[in-house]
Amino acid sequence: AWKGLIVECSANDVPLSPIGFLERSSKAYRDNTSLIYGSIQYTWNQTYQRCLKLASALTHLGISHGDVVATFSYNLPEIYELHFAVPMAGGILCTLNARQDSTMVSTLLAHSEAKLIFVEHHLLQTVQGAFDLLSQKHINPPTLVLLTNFESKNNHSYMHYDDLLAIGNDDFKIIRPKSEYDPISINYTSGTTSNPKAVVYTHRGAFLNSIAIVLVHNMGSRPVYLWSVPMFHSNGWCLPWGAAAQGATNICIRKVTPKAIFDNIYLHNVTHLGAAPTVLNMLVNSSKDCLHHPRLPHKVEIMTGGSPPPPQVIAKMEEMGFVVTHIYGLTETYGPATHCVCKPEWDALQPEERYALKARQGLNHLGMEEMDVKNPVTMESVRADGATIGEVMFRGNTVMSGYFKDLKATEEAFRGGWFHSGDLGVKHEDGYVEIKDRKKDVVISGGENVSTIEVENVLYSHEAVLEAAVVARPDKIWGETPCAFVTLKEGFDGVVNADQIIKFCRDHLPHYMAPKTVVFQDLPKTSTESCNLWPIHFTLLPLLSLTMMIKHSLTRFARALNPSHYSKFNRSYSKFEEPESWKSMDGLLRCSANYVPLSPIGFLERSSKAYTDNTSLVYGSTSHTWGETHQRCLKLASALANMGISRGDVVATFSYNLPQIYELHFGVPMAGGILCTLNARLDSFMVSALLRHSEAKVIFVDNQLLDIAQGALQLLAQSDTKPPILVPLTDSDYETLLATGTDQFEILRPHTELDPIAINYTSGTTARPKAVVYSHRGAYLNSLATALLLGLRDMSVCLWSMPMFNCNGWDVLWASAAQGAANIVINKVTPQAIYDNIAMHNVTHMGAVPTVMNMIVNSSVCERRLLQHTVEVLTGGAPAPPQILARMEEMGFRINQIYGLTETYGAATNCVWKPEWDALPLDERSMLKARQGLRHLAMEEVDVKDSVTMESVKADGKTIGEIMFRGNTVMSGYFKDLKATEEAFKGGWFHSGDLGVKYEDGYIEIKDRMKDIIISGGLNISSVELETVLYSHEAVFEAAVVGRPDSHWGETPCAFVTLKEGFEGVNEDQLITFCKDRLPHYMAIKTVIFHEYLPTNSNGKVQKFILRLRAKAMGSLS
Repeated sequence: AWKGLIVECSANDVPLSPIGFLERSSKAYRDNTSLIYGSIQYTWNQTYQRCLKLASALTHLGISHGDVVATFSYNLPEIYELHFAVPMAGGILCTLNARQDSTMVSTLLAHSEAKLIFVEHHLLQTVQGAFDLLSQKHINPPTLVLLTNFESKNNHSYMHYDDLLAIGNDDFKIIRPKSEYDPISINYTSGTTSNPKAVVYTHRGAFLNSIAIVLVHNMGSRPVYLWSVPMFHSNGWCLPWGAAAQGATNICIRKVTPKAIFDNIYLHNVTHLGAAPTVLNMLVNSSKDCLHHPRLPHKVEIMTGGSPPPPQVIAKMEEMGFVVTHIYGLTETYGPATHCVCKPEWDALQPEERYALKARQGLNHLGMEEMDVKNPVTMESVRADGATIGEVMFRGNTVMSGYFKDLKATEEAFRGGWFHSGDLGVKHEDGYVEIKDRKKDVVISGGENVSTIEVENVLYSHEAVLEAAVVARPDKIWGETPCAFVTLKEGFDGVVNADQIIKFCRDHLPHYMAPKTVVFQDLPKTSTESCNLWPIHFTLLPLLSLTMMIKHSLTRFARALNPSHYSKFNRSYSKFEEPESWKSMDGLLRCSANYVPLSPIGFLERSSKAYTDNTSLVYGSTSHTWGETHQRCLKLASALANMGISRGDVVATFSYNLPQIYELHFGVPMAGGILCTLNARLDSFMVSALLRHSEAKVIFVDNQLLDIAQGALQLLAQSDTKPPILVPLTDSDYETLLATGTDQFEILRPHTELDPIAINYTSGTTARPKAVVYSHRGAYLNSLATALLLGLRDMSVCLWSMPMFNCNGWDVLWASAAQGAANIVINKVTPQAIYDNIAMHNVTHMGAVPTVMNMIVNSSVCERRLLQHTVEVLTGGAPAPPQILARMEEMGFRINQIYGLTETYGAATNCVWKPEWDALPLDERSMLKARQGLRHLAMEEVDVKDSVTMESVKADGKTIGEIMFRGNTVMSGYFKDLKATEEAFKGGWFHSGDLGVKYEDGYIEIKDRMKDIIISGGLNISSVELETVLYSHEAVFEAAVVGRPDSHWGETPCAFVTLKEGFEGVNEDQLITFCKDRLPHYMAIKTVIFHEYLPTNSNGKVQKFILRLRAKAMGSLS
């Protein structure tokens, strides 16, 4: 605990894991189709139940925490299920490449120590051969489970998948990871039978990469994903987990052919798929009988990676109706780590130039902190000139934990605190990276990694081979294929030919690894007698024309030139404490290459490159691009540092919505500070109390609120408290401040992701304010969750019709930067301003509390405009009346009901729409949409519990309990109030203070409020604070304040008052005026009811529930 914070407890610190994606989908998309394979079809609820049974069955077979379960299969529904069931049983999934031969399979099974292997029946013979090899080495083979079809069910030698499911239990208690750094999977990449390279993924990395890939792939809610990417490749690019996050329908196909792809696109309305460039090439060259029509019936998003796609292929794919996103990554980066974000200015280019740009590897995605091109000797970044070649390197949370059982290889890969990809590339002026060659001894053929060392070992075992070297030969179909240069022993010239060598290799290797070309010649040597591959690469040029000289390995070249200099550099990295689970897994390393504190600061840095010239902010006639906003925020951070702001210092704002407030959300944390956005409707007394409590060193003030702020500073001075520096948010003052900073400022990144990024004040009193602390981790996760539930994209336009001072604008501030969405800022929210800006700026998204929606539906005809497109509205703050929701949707808005508190970073749940609701009458649909729904992806659990016993209430829609949360987007605590923090986290859950019910489908609905808080117009009003003021009036004997229903504000404060003797002449208006003189006007009571006495219980405590019933019976004030 620090200053009242409990930053790590079960209420607010839950290990990140993609397991939760399936749990949520089983409720949010319960009856939606999850998996289709031929005639087999499952719903998300059925898939969840099957995975629970399978996890249970695995534990019956002895699988426990940390045990490895292997698979050897092409894309089948069972492999999808195993991606969840294995980690749900505490195990580690190891998906072996289905194209391996018995020798390699035996090697990998021995290395991984797999206890169980699931095998497709077509591949049984290969695994049986592997088992024989294991037995010869006196190694016990794993238990085999057969993935069956009708023909193979007669095979009684092995356990069958369906039989295993039958022994499982669907009420199995999931074995959660002890730490988010626990391994979730092992993926084998290039290596040899004597030295396999097993890449270890963690639950944390899988969670983050899944969300990043969903965002890269523009996967909205309920997409249809065709499995043309092997699930054994980097766990299908993490999309088995990502598809569950979005409730996708997964179409499994075992054999990838153009006909299968086109047939499934038409049959199942496929919206997304992934493919290596070889598959793209197959599609553009497919025969006419495969095509139903020259163009697809709808746009299909396709991600491609594995090797650079030829620009001509991208052009033809887009002509057919595909939208191609080029990605790049390695097994060591959980698959995709970058994507080529298309820039609007490319549209004006000639097709050849445009598609050449699209074929670049681009920029890091949101889960990867940094990507750079560096000199591997000096570790200096190369010039961004598109010509200087260096090694492509990564640093971030979606870099592997290491190579299992090979610490030396792990340390080598993480030299200098970066992951060395082994790929050579250049960096262009816009920051985009482009691969030029590969320095690893790897050939990538059809998306498969082929180890040249492994092929060379086989060649050397041939009796005629004296020397051999294998390199890549460019290939129009496969990208590249293995090409062997061979020197024969004396006496074998003319005896052995290329076909014989190729056949020998095919007999001893998986066929895809065998060389397709053999060239007989003496191998060129360096001065140290090692093979010099440069001349060999030149020999390949006549075989297929190349547009550039292929470079030799920079690292090998550096070692040959100056080995002592090479040893001096590259070794250092910042090592962090290793998780407990890693101590039993040799080869893993947690360091600065694969651990970077999560923070939304990186969103702005990335957008400044990905969306450099796209509009970021508009306010009246003022407009900025993302490139400009990044520069301005750097200058702001620098200026703040010049003012003395350093790590942990608080910077306050007191303002309505302005572009400067948006910039401060990045500039303050970039300077190491903590942002505190004060409610612009507070008075001087409350502002002074909050400034004193927060210890703010600087306050930025809206020009129209200067009098109130100066009054607060005077109050501070009178109480001998040093007031903060006041910076008016006028154009001249703010721009003058920016001019003192530099855009070369070095960002002060958080030491840990649990460092505070913001303080938000919620209900409380001037004597005891309640300051909710947000961490960088929570802000990062909630921003991505918000981006997903809103469906934000780079072409989205957000209208700021909700206050930025409310929970940091519900984290939409950071979310919009994550996706490069434009932000339209308005200072005053009126129906006309909303309609005008929607029309002027093509607004796609906006936020609105129910009071704003009420203004819209009751606006005059002259204020309205006919919407030309649907506008997504995020609403929360108070339960919205169904009648208002119905009217909004009639007017062309689409409502997304959220629920949360200041303590949950704003939105914590959303009401996910169910397709079956479409058939209901409008009023009934609106009532369902008004529910608070289910947790979003970053909140681990939401439940309705008995606050005494902590037992969950019955899911009957009737039994009332307290709504509670548990997850990473629950606050760190109340600043300087440890007692209140501990009280809020009783029983390991955050207690919301709201009463609600839970329905059979898991959806929650608020019924009442436990806390004495009134929510008026989306703002929290403390009834205790109002009562304190009333009690200070000389005429008041007793007072209690509750909420009275209000058709405009949701509710308003209503005071029940007992007067002292002799003051019977005091009336309602006098008390209301008295409160307005001492409180912000929005907090002042709107109704006063005089009673001879107030109802109390046996302990003398006022029974507010009785007063609420009386206030409710009075009806709406407005």
